[in-house]
Amino acid sequence: MLSQNELSSGSSSTFPFDTALLDAAQAKQMAALTAVGQARTAQGNMRPSNGGGNSGSFLGGIPPGHNNFQNQPLLERSMSQNPAPRPSQPSNTFKEKSSNFIYSLATVFAKRNQPLPPSLTGISTPTYDPINSPFKDIEAGSEHGTFRLAGKDINIFHLWTMIWHRGGMGNVGKDNNAWAAILQVFDIPESALPTLVQIYSKILLPFESMYRQNLMEQQKKAQAMRQAAASSTPSANNQHPPTSTNTVSQQRGSGMGFPPSQPPSSSVPSSSMQISTGLPPIDGGSAILDGPTLDQDLQGLKRKLEQEEEVKRTRQKTETADSVLPAGSASDQAFVGPSDVNPGPTAQAPTTATMTGHPRTRQELSRRKIEYKPLVRDIETYGGRDLKQVEVELHHSNRRPLRDINDWGTIDIDALTLSIRSKLSTELSYALTTLTLLSTMKGQTPTSGFPINNCPDLFEEVLDLVEDLAFDDVIDSPEAIDLQDNPHIVTNREIVDIVYELETQPFAVLERRQGSKHPDLGPRQRPANLILTVINIIRNLSVFGDNVPFLANQPRLLDLLLRVCGVSEKASSYVPTSPVLSLTDCLAIRKDVLHILSLLAPAIRLPEGTTSLSTVRRIFNLVTSYLVDPAEAVSPIACVQLAGVPLGGNLRPPSLADVALEVFTRLAHSDGNRLVFSKAVSRPSLWCLFVSLVHRLPLQDLDFQLISREIWLSYVEKIVMALYTLGFIFPPELKSRAKTDRSLGFKNVMMRIIQKLFVQNGAESRQFFIIIVRRIIETLKIIDDAEDSFDNTKGVVSTLSFGMGYGEVGENDIERGTGLLGGYTDIGWNILLCREVQHDDVMFSELESLIRIEY
Repeated sequence: MLSQNELSSGSSSTFPFDTALLDAAQAKQMAALTAVGQARTAQGNMRPSNGGGNSGSFLGGIPPGHNNFQNQPLLERSMSQNPAPRPSQPSNTFKEKSSNFIYSLATVFAKRNQPLPPSLTGISTPTYDPINSPFKDIEAGSEHGTFRLAGKDINIFHLWTMIWHRGGMGNVGKDNNAWAAILQVFDIPESALPTLVQIYSKILLPFESMYRQNLMEQQKKAQAMRQAAASSTPSANNQHPPTSTNTVSQQRGSGMGFPPSQPPSSSVPSSSMQISTGLPPIDGGSAILDGPTLDQDLQGLKRKLEQEEEVKRTRQKTETADSVLPAGSASDQAFVGPSDVNPGPTAQAPTTATMTGHPRTRQELSRRKIEYKPLVRDIETYGGRDLKQVEVELHHSNRRPLRDINDWGTIDIDALTLSIRSKLSTELSYALTTLTLLSTMKGQTPTSGFPINNCPDLFEEVLDLVEDLAFDDVIDSPEAIDLQDNPHIVTNREIVDIVYELETQPFAVLERRQGSKHPDLGPRQRPANLILTVINIIRNLSVFGDNVPFLANQPRLLDLLLRVCGVSEKASSYVPTSPVLSLTDCLAIRKDVLHILSLLAPAIRLPEGTTSLSTVRRIFNLVTSYLVDPAEAVSPIACVQLAGVPLGGNLRPPSLADVALEVFTRLAHSDGNRLVFSKAVSRPSLWCLFVSLVHRLPLQDLDFQLISREIWLSYVEKIVMALYTLGFIFPPELKSRAKTDRSLGFKNVMMRIIQKLFVQNGAESRQFFIIIVRRIIETLKIIDDAEDSFDNTKGVVSTLSFGMGYGEVGENDIERGTGLLGGYTDIGWNILLCREVQHDDVMFSELESLIRIEY
């Protein structure tokens, strides 16, 4: 504690504290105490007079008697030739100035609720958020006050001085040579310039704008004070020389952080600060900001921000400080508490004279009190928990890795089989959970996984569990097959609409429907959940190629899956065939079964006589349910518009329809499977699928622009391949109908695709569309024949042996009648002249047969 004499001495050397080590509130209090002591000293030293004079030093101002004092400029050239010695100015090193600048910069950003990273400034800020901070991408340097760029440490204060000496960011951005000089000083490549500009814009550009605005306001105030002093009363001018009045205004400017005084004719500085400072441009590193003057400006900027915050808060007013300190001085900007000094008549003269030079405005607060606030950390809690702090801890903590399959140890497959056979709730929970994890296990090769072929008993118990839960003891009865029947195919869209309508009704959750959990089950699982779990296990097992042959040769598996996903009509609506399933469960099961079939289809064989025709018909109904809905059987561009995806977004074909085409083309690829389909599926159902596939082909110009993408081209190739399969299965009457149906326009659509993809494209693009054009020509040829593809009585070689296309068995019979493309002779000859067609003998002969004309 200081004695009363020391406090009243007014000497600034009494307080050996460094204000840079204090926070803003403590610095205010120390400044207020200093001002009170100086005011008391001024009262004892000043003589009563009518004019205004120097009332002592305020907040580190100039002591009385220094009338010849000249303010320091805002910027100085430390490396100029023959610098004049300054014994009165303390020697500040570049490191000290950089530290002061970083501290001021961190304070300004903290006031804006955008604290800088502590690793960058070296100042701990509790409110800094490392996740949401806009400065989290800036890499801190090896020392505080630097950031790292292109492997170099860039000093923030050095960067600020170089750009500020060149007029600020606005002038440097217009001059490319300025940036080149800056990059050369810091020894960083030109490629790092955008990052450097971005970092400067984040950290120093807001500070530069505030600093420039504060500088202009201070110069305006200083000029107003000089004009007011020049227009004072004659008595005051006679008693005090002009130099003394000018000195008082300079002292006020220095105490409040004002810039150096300019002549009355000087105007507001422009964008280039070299004019206001009177300094020529200097290279980076050859000059630094003047320490004391810069600190004063920064302190003035911080006081301005703090004053704006103080105005927002309501404070209890204490006794006025106008009797102790002159109004409008630098001491009036700080907190001043009650004083024991009783000002006498002698102290009023200089105060009144000072007020005549700079009158007080009403907006300024004249009475304040000293308030001690403890340092606290603001915590935004939710339910008593600091979520931001929790997120930070989670961000830095290492998540525990998932358990490896080997952590389960040795698993007894027989025990799993017995657990499933017992059908106890706890045993089923353990067995199905373990089996689910095993089904996702990968082996040594990409095609290997859990070898289900080594566990036939376990697989049979899983199928028994599904059959018992879904149908109990009800035996599956085969359906009657009528090839001329026209049954209604339940589409996936119809089921989705029914589910949507049921679930959007009021109190839909409380209503008891098919598939709801029975109250007598208690805490046990709903049977549908167990069925969904088993089907998910089978889907996981079918992903691995080593398990595909075993699963594809299990007739019971295919029959059970198709029976579970069946839908029947009841009371003008549709319900699942299994009484324990709801329509929502049925939708999920049908989608899983469709994906299982897409994986097993290449290995599935449907031998005639041993395969149930009901199973084949159910496969056809499941596949066509995703393809024949009139609202979804549209062209590619219409599919995109139906999905509501913007044309510039991720445009993909309908996923379920694409998988359904994959299943049908792979499953009906072999002639034996096609023969079974021709005996199991009715003719109206085949024709319905044929019409829907033709409607899905591209027709407009936007469609052809869309199928130039690989994923859409694959989608169209699957449609054409499915049309070829149907043309192969069609009896002669359906083939003739496809040729003569003018409303369908089958051959017109096919020829437009050939013309767009093959004739109107160059040789470079034809190689991408040669496969789809060949499939179209083969489809047209097999439709044009109008014969039964399964009738092998005419030739020695069976038609089933050649697989696809015409002419592969060496038939040389003379063809009669006009070909299907007889009306497209010009386009046909253009296609025949293409190099790709001439090199393909089979495609050339088929196309030549299609464009024949019989006179």
